[in-house]
Order: sequence, then structure tokens, then C-alpha cells
Amino acid sequence: MLTVRLFIAIEIPSEIRSGIGAVIRELKAANADVKWEQTDKLHITLKFLGEAGERRVPDILSALESVGREYHPFPIRYAALGCFPARREPRIIWIGVEEGGSVLQQLVHSIDESMLYFGFQKEERKFHAHVTIGRVKSQRNIRNLLSRMETITFESQPTTISELALVKSELKPSGSVYTILHRIPLHHH
Repeated sequence: MLTVRLFIAIEIPSEIRSGIGAVIRELKAANADVKWEQTDKLHITLKFLGEAGERRVPDILSALESVGREYHPFPIRYAALGCFPARREPRIIWIGVEEGGSVLQQLVHSIDESMLYFGFQKEERKFHAHVTIGRVKSQRNIRNLLSRMETITFESQPTTISELALVKSELKPSGSVYTILHRIPLHHH
């Protein structure tokens, strides 16, 4: 059976991606051992599904369409820089979401519920809306990076979330390649 590696995400408008790209360029100058995300791949992951049979995709899609019908488009704003799990030993560098986070949380809960039927487990950890911008490979120059993070403030223009994206991720030697299979509108009547 052919499988695809899937996740459900929120796309980020290009002008906000380029604003985040400028932040990444400043952080790169710290010369820390971080694999920085390509600007065109930036997104918010709502749920990572992992391997799914290709034949299930239409069903997964219709389940997501049902979720989309429960929500109105809503505003969010990207802001703040942080890291997981803690500043002492950062693994993931991220940009956060400051408005619209609670609606995103409800949306993730609805997606979680709708995906149980297909055997995708609920996420154990509490959802924290973020955009991954870098993955720390080693502690080299990490202090330098953290002090640089202190000096950067990032806040985007407000933007409206009006759709979900079902994304296919292919692992290639050069890194992962993302392809949007479907966009699912939010259109509660």
C-alpha cells in the first residue's frame, strides 16, 4: 500500500514570511549550530499525522472539511521569539502567535477529535501555537544566539486565517519537501 507522510498546517502569508526571514538572517549571524528553516516552508503545524495510506486521503479531507465548516475565519498576529523546551537547553527556536491563539487551540482540538477515527492518536502535549524557525544541532555558540534573541522584537501585521492546509512531506537527501495537497476553507454559516 502506498503511504504518504502528512501534516495539517496553517500557511503564512508571504509578506509575514519575509519578515520572519529577516529575523532568521539576524539570528544566523550568531553562528550557532542551528538548522534554519527555509522561509518558503514556514508554517504552523496544527497536527502531524505521519504515514497514512494514500487511499485514506479523500476521507481525511472530508473529515477536515467538516471541521472547516465549524469555524469562521479569524485574525491572528505573529509575535515574539522563543525556544523549546527551555532556554537552558534549547532544541527548537520559534516565533509565537499572540492573537487568535485560543481559537487555534479549539481548532486543534476539533482536528484531533476528527482524526481519531483514522487511528491518529491525540497529541499528549498541550498545543502551543508556534512557527518553527530553527532546530538546534549542538550547543556551539548557543549563548551568543540566546543573547541575540533578547535584542530582537518581532511582531507581524494582523492577518486572517481562512483555511487549513493538508500537506505532504517527502524526506529527500536535501531535506524535506512540502507539497500542499488540499486547502480546506473555514466557512461557518
